[in-house]
Amino acid sequence: MTHDVVAVFGAHPDDVELSASGTLLKNIKNGKTAGIVDLTKGELGTRGTPALRDKEAKEAARILGVQFRDNLKMEDGFFRVEKKNILKVIQKIRQYRPQVVLAPALNDRHPDHGRAAQLIAEATFLSGLRKVETRLGGKKQDAWRPAVLYHYIQYRKLKPDFAVDITSNMERKMESIMAF
Repeated sequence: MTHDVVAVFGAHPDDVELSASGTLLKNIKNGKTAGIVDLTKGELGTRGTPALRDKEAKEAARILGVQFRDNLKMEDGFFRVEKKNILKVIQKIRQYRPQVVLAPALNDRHPDHGRAAQLIAEATFLSGLRKVETRLGGKKQDAWRPAVLYHYIQYRKLKPDFAVDITSNMERKMESIMAF
């Protein structure tokens, strides 16, 4: 995929739906290829099981009309910003070649969200370095760096740098949230 691509990363299944699905829908309506990459299965979540969360995430992806949804299966609550996890994110960035990456806010109530933000920010930069090697299906991936990385707000009352009008996408956003 080399046309306009937007990749939205979340620490857990439902993070993107709760926080950035309206923006995701707007990009899809504007003709962009868009998808979601969840870092964990949300296995520590109070409600549901990893299998249920997976089923819910697939239904939400269908509702949103995303072209891809992947799960990197990092350990919920305990993943770290370390080489093996950075390389997993780089592999997805190089696979989908997004111009725009959305990630959680750097500062949030849930520690996974802040760590995810840092992890994705580091991977977004490092994905453009040719000497950082990743493979997909046994084939070496070419370096690719997205043009921009934006962080979306999840919980804390942070002052945004800009806002996206998602009024026309609110109904479908809510439908995707209710899939969980």
